[in-house]
Amino acid sequence: MRGILAGRLLALLVAAWVLLGLVGHDPWKPDEAHYLGVILDLLRGGDWVVPTLAGEPWVEKPPLFYIVAAMFASVGQKLLPLHDAARLAAGAFVVTAAIFLGLTGRELYGRGYGSAAVLLMLGCVGTIARMHQLIPDTALLAGIAIAMYGLAIARRATWAAGIALGVGSACAFLSKGLLGPGCLGVTALLLPLFKRWRRREYIGVLAIAFIVAVLPAATWMSALYARSPNLFSVWLVDNNFGRFLGFVRVGTRNPPGFYAYTLLWYALPVLPLAGYAGWTAWRDRVIWEDLELPALLASVILAVLAFASDSRDLYLMPIVLPLSLAGARSLRELPAAGVHTLSSTARLGLGALAVLLWLGWSTLMTGFPAALSMALLSYQPRYIPQVHWANLTLAIAVTAGAACFLYWRARTAGFALVQWTVGVTLCWGLIATLWMPFIDAGKSYRGMIRSIARELPAADCVNSLHLGEPQRALLLYFAGITTKRMEVDPSVECPSLLVQGWRQSGLSPPADHWILVWEGARSGDRKELYHVYRRSVPLNHRVEQYPN
Repeated sequence: MRGILAGRLLALLVAAWVLLGLVGHDPWKPDEAHYLGVILDLLRGGDWVVPTLAGEPWVEKPPLFYIVAAMFASVGQKLLPLHDAARLAAGAFVVTAAIFLGLTGRELYGRGYGSAAVLLMLGCVGTIARMHQLIPDTALLAGIAIAMYGLAIARRATWAAGIALGVGSACAFLSKGLLGPGCLGVTALLLPLFKRWRRREYIGVLAIAFIVAVLPAATWMSALYARSPNLFSVWLVDNNFGRFLGFVRVGTRNPPGFYAYTLLWYALPVLPLAGYAGWTAWRDRVIWEDLELPALLASVILAVLAFASDSRDLYLMPIVLPLSLAGARSLRELPAAGVHTLSSTARLGLGALAVLLWLGWSTLMTGFPAALSMALLSYQPRYIPQVHWANLTLAIAVTAGAACFLYWRARTAGFALVQWTVGVTLCWGLIATLWMPFIDAGKSYRGMIRSIARELPAADCVNSLHLGEPQRALLLYFAGITTKRMEVDPSVECPSLLVQGWRQSGLSPPADHWILVWEGARSGDRKELYHVYRRSVPLNHRVEQYPN
């Protein structure tokens, strides 16, 4: 397994994978938008104890990710838009996760396997978009990777293992709450079932980890409780136990078995490779001993998610870490047929997808064939085809670099894996360069909010009704407007009212004295509908679709 990819080439591939798509688009709802709102409040004088969104307490998550993202935004906004600079924090956490995943692979299996595990993590088709978003889950990913490394070296070291496990657990807790440390804690307590972790020193590892993890976690929790016992209860009861057990209806509900069928595509190609490693371990005790840690951690994470009341594909992201470790171990025993399948899928499948992305973009720019061009433009009505030369240059460079790897037929499992990850990076790079303006045209709220802002001057008092957290955050970010929510305090009366609703259900004035002066939605959005009302003399009523 030596020499899967030279160190410099691996670093270049990781850098390209991380940076492509990390900047160059507006914050998108739902996740990026409201997390940006919290970061914006922190930059404008908020504190690390009680995160706020548009001036109101927002204690859904602990503050680690917000603090780090605010630091990146503060430093980087001189060169980048604030939201792009803040998103660099996600890249930093993903790089941290990759580093510790690589260290864990090398610790468990030897040289070369660390690179293989990193390539597998980067090659997962389901996580690539999520790992480029402004979300605390990237910090959770880094925390679990650090803790996993601590568990791996606990077989031979005490202090280093305890510190790594404690730091990773604290990072996971301060990113998303109890779920991450819970999975790590159960895994750590079950590991002595296996001989290599059944040693006296392992108790010391757990003790050190507990002290290291509890100190920062207890500091924030005690500060939050001292500030407001009610907010502490909202965070602990509603946003942790309530969401997990289902007695608080906050998260998304999906049908039973959601994670089982989602994982089939979400963890490609890691899942089949990890499955093959498990099959070979059934016959070989040595291989099974190598898989003890990743198999146990993956099982615990999947079991915890299966019992959770709410479900989203986003929550599966940490399971990619142990699956990547298991998949990396399978490469040594992967038969020629498996090598051929992985290489051919990368070269032909991902290569064909890259060609289609180039052809689709050419259709947008040239208008030929006309039928396809019209279909694409009807999907994003306000998108104006325009060649972005910097993006085009980068797309050409990425394509040329990937072609150097995809041209050759792989004869080893290591090179086949490199081809897969390069192919995924190529397709993602083309989406992030050629297609990003097209995608952003439909996802961005910038144009709509600026149109709303012309009816809602920042100096005015503005009421809002049914306005979601992402929209409140983006209204503040793009227009500097903080609304007075009627759901929170109906006694505050403002001359203007912004109401969010749905096209299917329609909207009616909340009272007779409200006069409709504006209505619309993002261009191409067939669900949301917004209305602006005035108490004063009626203005000319107009319906708008907004350029982005």
